[in-house]
Amino acid sequence: MLSVRTVTMTVLTVTAFGAGWLAKTNAQQKVPAPLITYFSHEKVEASFVQALATTGGKDLFTRKDRQGRKADEGKLHSHEDWTAVVVIMSGAATFITPGTASPGAARGTPEGGQLIGAGESHRVSTGDVVIIPPDAPHLYKDIEEPFRYLVVETP
Repeated sequence: MLSVRTVTMTVLTVTAFGAGWLAKTNAQQKVPAPLITYFSHEKVEASFVQALATTGGKDLFTRKDRQGRKADEGKLHSHEDWTAVVVIMSGAATFITPGTASPGAARGTPEGGQLIGAGESHRVSTGDVVIIPPDAPHLYKDIEEPFRYLVVETP
């Protein structure tokens, strides 16, 4: 019959080997972190300059509404399935949300932002960020060119 010592040593050896093998396997399966893309403001500005030189227009692309019209100045629109993070790159415009303004003081967010309700308008300009949730109607008026903005679509 096997001694208790032999059985104990065998179990400890197999356990140690198994733990080492498992640690090695887990280390080999770690997926490297995804790469992050960065564009300096110089490259972003250069892309606008290149678009102007090659297409003759001021836009990198022109967003159209459902009727095929340019959907920026004076055109009420909303984003059905996504939140828009809008970064104003240059120029200025009046950002308007239709409806009736509710009385009361401006409301802030924990992050330091300001909430914009129905019937309010705010002047936005270079460096400002506007976060527009899905189905929030809005429009831009009184645009000062070149009005360039970057829209990041998020779920």
